[in-house]
Amino acid sequence: MLKKYRMRIILTCIIIILPMLIGIMTWDSLPESIATNFDWSGEANGWSSRYFAVFGLPCMILAFHFLCVFSTLLDPRKKGIDSKMLLLVFWICPAVSWVCAAVVYANALGIALDTLAAVEIFCGVLFIAVGNYLPKCRQNYTVGVRLPWTLNDTENWNKTNRLAGWLFVLVGFLWIMAVFTGEILLPTAATILAAVISAGYSLALYLRKSGYLRKRGSDE
Repeated sequence: MLKKYRMRIILTCIIIILPMLIGIMTWDSLPESIATNFDWSGEANGWSSRYFAVFGLPCMILAFHFLCVFSTLLDPRKKGIDSKMLLLVFWICPAVSWVCAAVVYANALGIALDTLAAVEIFCGVLFIAVGNYLPKCRQNYTVGVRLPWTLNDTENWNKTNRLAGWLFVLVGFLWIMAVFTGEILLPTAATILAAVISAGYSLALYLRKSGYLRKRGSDE
């Protein structure tokens, strides 16, 4: 399996570390301390050394990329992962690397860029993409709403991930709309609520199928 995706792994790893070249080429123009963390209004509230901003961030994203890719490819149930969802797993970290680079370097070099809007659009597109393919994934240990009762019950898995897919798409549109409305609280709350609803729905299906709810009702 790893040999099959060797070239894709190499390509995505190269793309993740490519922003280092931008840092090297603009090294003398970069300040010693660079903003690498931003609040919900898009204002910088955390700074790191130039070395960390140029080399550390891409390396951290690369390490996370390895974790995501190899845990997915080595999943005993990897055949349950939709091919397009697998493609997303490969390309999420490269996209994150370049979004981070754009935000960090633009801020450091004084280039006008709406940091918050860039993050909102990226989050929106990501949620819509994941939500679109989530219902197509069969049971596996790395992608989807992975709870004990979804992993042990195919019907629970399918229904829960179908609902989660619709909720993720809705959340994605809310993140994109936030670019125009300036309202960050709504998509943030919607993201948390989508996760809670998906987990709660899955648990309710499990309790109903196990007869726990009927038993509890008869006891009362």
